[in-house]
Amino acid sequence: MGAARESSGSRTAPVVSIVTVSHNARESLLKGLAALQAGTEVPAELIVVDNGSTDNTAAAVRHAFRGVSLVRREAPLHPLAAANLGAAQAGAPWLLLLDPGLEPVGDAIRTLLEYAGGHPECRLYTGRTMRDGSDDGRTVEGTPTFWGTACVAASLPFDPERLPGLDRAIGGEVPALTPRMLLAERGLWDDLGGFDERLPAADLSVRARAFGARPVLVPDAQMASLTPAPAARRVTIAGLAERMAFAHRHWAPGRARAAGWLLIAAALARSSTGEPWRSAWQDRAWLSTMDTDVPVAAPHLPTQPLRSAPDATQPLRSAPDATQPLRSAPDATPLSKAQP
Repeated sequence: MGAARESSGSRTAPVVSIVTVSHNARESLLKGLAALQAGTEVPAELIVVDNGSTDNTAAAVRHAFRGVSLVRREAPLHPLAAANLGAAQAGAPWLLLLDPGLEPVGDAIRTLLEYAGGHPECRLYTGRTMRDGSDDGRTVEGTPTFWGTACVAASLPFDPERLPGLDRAIGGEVPALTPRMLLAERGLWDDLGGFDERLPAADLSVRARAFGARPVLVPDAQMASLTPAPAARRVTIAGLAERMAFAHRHWAPGRARAAGWLLIAAALARSSTGEPWRSAWQDRAWLSTMDTDVPVAAPHLPTQPLRSAPDATQPLRSAPDATQPLRSAPDATPLSKAQP
């Protein structure tokens, strides 16, 4: 099904485009949008992707937030593809992906943008999402590894790709960012083509590194989660397919093949225990790239040198639209003053 965009309000010269993808999370989304409007003075545009919701999300957003651009999908897309769809509507030099139901602690968006302005070489940024005063560990992650694959195959509760040893209160450069809270230089995003939904979200950070990006965690940029804690991450057929696609794109061929055979053995050994291993063994389409040395097709890889974003080469305070405090930026309507 196609997507339709609605916008019942407009703003000029936004500094950042904020994209939120929502699927049947109406109440969390509405709380998060209200918190964003009250919690930052950064000139911004808000874009919501209603990703096939059946809880009347679109009508609720139209009623409560007339300044929000709404992109509606009648049938849900992969979450990463939905994020790409929202990003394609964005017009600001910075792009911020946010999960629904996040409330800024202080002006977290300004904190992120000011850090980005002072450290333009990083090009990808995130902060911390907090639950009951503690970091929930969901904004950064490791890239898929052979060790992590072995843990999946052995059904171990330990997940090294969640970076359990990382001190998130210190911050600094990290392996990869998640779309839970991800600030990207728009030029970098466009040249990378956004996410490749066939691979884990970490693929974006890996491809960005090839062009000098250094994904970074900014610990002072914090948002409180207004939603219940998610269930523990489970093995799924889609997850196995994404893991193998990542392996064949980014690992040496021998290592990728070894990971595939490891997962095949796990599927065979556990096929009698139920899902998802039964389906993983019966339908091994997720291993389709095992039969070739050619990496997974990568249409999102850039073919031209990376463009420079005009607002990413100097600190934010000296960018053209930010010579004054953000609350008084000319030709821009601060989110805190958006009319409901």
